Amino acid sequence: MSVGKIVMIVLYVGLAALAITQGDTSAGIWAVRVLVILAVVHLIETAVFFKFCKAAGGSLGGNLLSVFLFGVLHVKELKAAQGDS
Repeated sequence: MSVGKIVMIVLYVGLAALAITQGDTSAGIWAVRVLVILAVVHLIETAVFFKFCKAAGGSLGGNLLSVFLFGVLHVKELKAAQGDS
């Protein structure tokens, strides 16, 4: 797993922890807002890169989930694996 993906996971965990523990404070509210924005952006990326994930081989569901979680970081890894950097 790349450093970028690890950073994304840490970011998600940190935002989720803030959202859960800080609840109605401004930090909790902003954490939820950022998580929703990230989810929408990554959902759009998943739709944009659907055909690429389908053509990449391997598990389509796994590739789509990885694009939803990590966005272009996963797409770059797929392209590098195909030799299309």
